[in-house]
Parts: sequence; C-alpha cells; structure tokens
Amino acid sequence: MELSPESNSDLQLNRNNVPRPVVLVLLDAWGIAPYNPGNAFSNLKLKNFSNLIKNYPTALLSVNGKNKIERYKSLGASGLLAERLSATGFSQLNLSESEKVIFSWYYLNGGRDKLLNGEELKVISSQTGERKDSPEQVLPEIIKIALRDIKKGLHDFLVVNLSNLDLVSIGGDLKYAQEAATVLDKNLGYLVSAVLKHKGLLIITAAYGHAEAMINASSDLAEIGITNNPVPFIIVSRDYQGKTTGLPEALDGDLSLVEAAGTLDDVTPTILKILNITPPENMLGKSLI
Repeated sequence: MELSPESNSDLQLNRNNVPRPVVLVLLDAWGIAPYNPGNAFSNLKLKNFSNLIKNYPTALLSVNGKNKIERYKSLGASGLLAERLSATGFSQLNLSESEKVIFSWYYLNGGRDKLLNGEELKVISSQTGERKDSPEQVLPEIIKIALRDIKKGLHDFLVVNLSNLDLVSIGGDLKYAQEAATVLDKNLGYLVSAVLKHKGLLIITAAYGHAEAMINASSDLAEIGITNNPVPFIIVSRDYQGKTTGLPEALDGDLSLVEAAGTLDDVTPTILKILNITPPENMLGKSLI
C-alpha cells in the first residue's frame, strides 16, 4: 500500500499523546486450553502471567484454523501494520532469533523482504543441539537487547518474539516444556517492569498454541503440530491497569473458561487504535478497545 504525501501528513499529526514504546510480545506455542495431563501449563505457578491477566485487560483470540504463515500474516495485517507505522514516522524494531525470523518479520509483513523507512531488524542466532539442555534457548539475549532499547528509547514500536517455549515444546517432552514456560514467565516479568517504568505499553499475544496440548489424550503420543486453540491477548500499561476491554473476564484467572472475543485479524487494528493511527479502509478485523 502506498500513501500519498497528503495522507502521510495527516498521519503525522496523530503522534501526540500515545505511549512510547509500544511493544508487541509474541509468545508462540502459548495456547489456552483446560488443564489436563498433556497441558504444559497445568499445575505451573506462572506468577507474572497470572498477575497480568488479573490486573490488565485480557481476551482470547481465535486463530481461525490457519497455518503458521497465514496466522502471522493475520497478526501483521499482511504488512499493513509496519507500513502504517513507517508512514506515520514511527521507528520500529523487529527482534527475533534466526529460526523464527521468517515468521516474525517476513511473514508478519506479508512476505516483504525489504526494510521500510525507520524500520530495523535484529536477529540473534538460534542455538543448536538438544533443546532440552537449554530451556531458555537465546531468550536472555533477546531480553537484554529489548531492555536496552526500551531504556534508551531507541524505537517507538518493537516486535519481540520470545520463542524458547515454542522451540523446546516441539520435542514433545512435557517436563522440558514446563521448564521453558517457567523461564519465559520470569523473563516476561523483566519486559513488563521495563515498559511500565518508561510509561510504555505492551501487547502480549501469540500466533498459535502447542504447549497447552502436547500429548494426544487417546494415544498418549506426543503432538508435534500447532493447535487450533485460542491464544491470549493482554494489554499492559499504567493507563490500563485495573481496567477491562468490556469483554467477559476470566474467573479465578482461568482463561480456558472464556470464549474468544476476537481473532488474530484484530491485533493490528487494536495497535493502530492505541497509537491514534487511522487504519486503511481495506484492513480486516477491528479494534478490541
């Protein structure tokens, strides 16, 4: 999509009174399902995630049965999110590890293979070898870079892919997936603290689930594919603390009791709403706010 000089000028006027930075955190493999023996989140004490869904607006998003590629395209509105941010003059960083960059940058942007004005891509080399030997994978490096960026105010918008749970759960071992989820929850807390300290905002979601359904109940064999279960959607900032989206809330923090309130198509319209950016007329989905 190309924007005319006139529309670009109009967009520039909307940059006042928006949070900075806005961070889109992707927790792939973090789907939502009732607790059961094959659910890696069963009986885990995920302090930070639990506090977030209790204290900030939370909803579930349907994934519409799509494959990974189509789900990532839905998240980024086939590149319209990045294009709109660039046209509005927002600087943006996409931070991922090498094994996930094709999804969290290339497909998130609809298959675009060139950087836009104000856009930066930073890729950390993925670890090799047995996943179970390192449940955190390269998560510490990703977090370190993100925290430094937030502290120094280097970018207006960040996409941060925290993919250790996704990569570890692929192996089908429930124990190691639980270790990965615990490490991920701890590091998520670091990101939340930094963004709140600097008066920014986080959107936390995922393109797909897997860790919540790792074992087939009828065969007791490991499930290796992504699921069609809904994924979480959480808005975290000082201004949103204690508020809701107006949608049904999870009882006792159990998101599996809540029906999906939207789809992955609604992520980009919600982000644009937060940033006071007018969405293009051909954009699918709607803001959840």
